Amino acid sequence: MNTDNDNTEAAEVQTDAAAPEAQPQDQKPEANTEAQAASSSPETAAPSREDFEEEEQPGDDIGNRLPGAGGRPQASPAASAEGPGGDAKKRKRRRKRKGPPGAPGQATEAAAEGAEGAEDEGAEGEEAEAGEAAEAQPGGEAPQGKRKDRRKDKQAAAAAAALRERPAFSVGEEVFGKVCKVTDQAIWIDIAGKATGLFDRQELGDEEVPAEGDQFIASVQSTGVRGGMLVLCKGQPKPLDELKTQLEAASQSGEPVFGFVTGAVKGGLEVDLGGMRAFAPASHVDLRHGADLSHLVGQRLDFVVAQYAKKGRDIVVSRKRMLEEDARRTRTEALSKVTPNSVHKGIVRKVVAWGVFVALPDAGNVEGLIHMSEASHDRSARLSDLFRPGAEIDVKVIRIDDKGKLWLSHKATTADPWDTVKEKYAVGTKHKGKIARLQPFGAFIELEPGIDGLCHTADISFKQVEHPSEVVKVGDEIDVVVASCDPGAHKIGLHPALPAGEEEEPRQRVQQYKAVKVAVVAAVEGGLSVRVLGVTGRAARGFIPAGHTGTARGTDLRKEFPVGTKLDAKVLEVDPRRGEAKLSIRALKEDAEKQAYQSYRAGVAREAKFGTFADLMKKSQSSH
Repeated sequence: MNTDNDNTEAAEVQTDAAAPEAQPQDQKPEANTEAQAASSSPETAAPSREDFEEEEQPGDDIGNRLPGAGGRPQASPAASAEGPGGDAKKRKRRRKRKGPPGAPGQATEAAAEGAEGAEDEGAEGEEAEAGEAAEAQPGGEAPQGKRKDRRKDKQAAAAAAALRERPAFSVGEEVFGKVCKVTDQAIWIDIAGKATGLFDRQELGDEEVPAEGDQFIASVQSTGVRGGMLVLCKGQPKPLDELKTQLEAASQSGEPVFGFVTGAVKGGLEVDLGGMRAFAPASHVDLRHGADLSHLVGQRLDFVVAQYAKKGRDIVVSRKRMLEEDARRTRTEALSKVTPNSVHKGIVRKVVAWGVFVALPDAGNVEGLIHMSEASHDRSARLSDLFRPGAEIDVKVIRIDDKGKLWLSHKATTADPWDTVKEKYAVGTKHKGKIARLQPFGAFIELEPGIDGLCHTADISFKQVEHPSEVVKVGDEIDVVVASCDPGAHKIGLHPALPAGEEEEPRQRVQQYKAVKVAVVAAVEGGLSVRVLGVTGRAARGFIPAGHTGTARGTDLRKEFPVGTKLDAKVLEVDPRRGEAKLSIRALKEDAEKQAYQSYRAGVAREAKFGTFADLMKKSQSSH
């Protein structure tokens, strides 16, 4: 056999092409094959026929043939010496690496495969290294060395992660520590500064409870790798198989099991069930949303196994059913001590947008709700400003509904400022107020805490405006006059007070067909804009059409009626929507003339009652 590399590659190709037709001639002399392999050096040993033998497929004799190669050569005795068994894996690997027919790297891959086959037959490792280097040439797949490196990196990362998660202590290990804290249900042990362990006092039985600072020896029952603390026990922990069986049965039957709380984590509690780790959601441990659960660490509580999955690796426990039953029983007992219309001292628990939750200590801390409408007489006050969590307030029981809900009132325990409104804020009285809030329909003015009045947009200014913000803003102080007062409905109507200089004007009422005194404000298109003296709000606005001024057509009203001119006019009508009065000077004059004429006619009628001269003579004779 030729030891030259080129001859080796050609022989491999020829052998591969001839493999489907060649049949093994002689397989019995096994010693022959060994002798032939031993006679050739490791560097020059040719691959056997089985290294390249493949099942014949259409196109194999074409695709595996190199350009310029001859026909199929006959298989050599050495190539047919070895049987076909055990080479399926090599053939699969060779098919995977083989590129498309005529690929430039095909000869290189064949050489690499020959090197691998030689390595499997017991050749030196140098040929295998040469084959791996040949695979990196263009035309082949990704280098095998890189794939191996990636696999090694993943294995190293997994080993490092497992090392990080590995607890410092193992289950069943005996540890020594110092007692740092003793509670009613647990003993807290500092284990050489490495960890803090919990020991259930129930396991001590009749033994003396150690004091703080004493040395303590125990065995590790649970490592608490997921956020819980180290759990210690006396002696060896219970076998897990037996424990798993009990917990699985408890999850199906719903029977409660005892658990030792080992830690408070985000979202709930870590619980140890005799050596099995379990999780208790926060909503299933305390009925109050967002409550602090750290005070439960180290306590032995009863739980219900809500979920048992993954052969004990995923256990969820709950106390919600038991808590709800206890709360329902306690609430029923507490409500029996509460009667409607009774007054109690309460502690503010929570302030929300629609009301305040208050606990009654003298009734078993049963909670009731103060609705926002029953919080204060001041309807504009904010609940967050009136109440603070933890504050003590007086409440009155309004009712207990069919669902057992307790409705309370804080407003009923304070004096109602509206009881004295009728005397204090009589119609026509003047007061000082503060703009509390603005609405499109008007401005709410605070007269005192709990007492607000409303000044409508139409009344807030003599000039017509669309929104109160055009005239005032929140926080402004303003003088107002009470226009109306209804204590029963808690409503007070307000008008801006007359400015300085107009306060002494006589008060008038604007009524249809009645005469009023007015002052000219401006001459506008079509007539005069006037103000009714001594009147506030929208009723103070009046308008005299040009035809009712009593002047000739074409008269300049600005010159005839300067601003500030005071006149007498008759109210013809009042606009029900705008509240503006239509006035007339001409109608007032006509009324005066008519009244004068009627007076004259009445006087004439009185004088006509004397009769004729003959009637007078008769009267005088009859008198004698």
